[in-house]
Amino acid sequence: MGGYDETPENFANNAKKFCLDGIVNMIGGCCGTTPSYIKSLWEAVKGIPPRVLPPKSDKLMLSGMQEFIMADHIKFINVGERCNISGSI
Repeated sequence: MGGYDETPENFANNAKKFCLDGIVNMIGGCCGTTPSYIKSLWEAVKGIPPRVLPPKSDKLMLSGMQEFIMADHIKFINVGERCNISGSI
């Protein structure tokens, strides 16, 4: 298996920081997450209010390694995939 060694409490405390920073829309576990991790996560975040959504924008917004917001002065953008050297041609 994956060999993960983070405790449920450490996992929950790290996740709580993201919630307090207001960058979490939804939180939970992944396949293989045991009930002890979910319980610790719930205990850590249950009093934190939901993330406040930013106002909607009519600008084109793209994300990747960094965000890109289309501006009126930009006349052309080329959006593509990086070269995949593992061979998905």
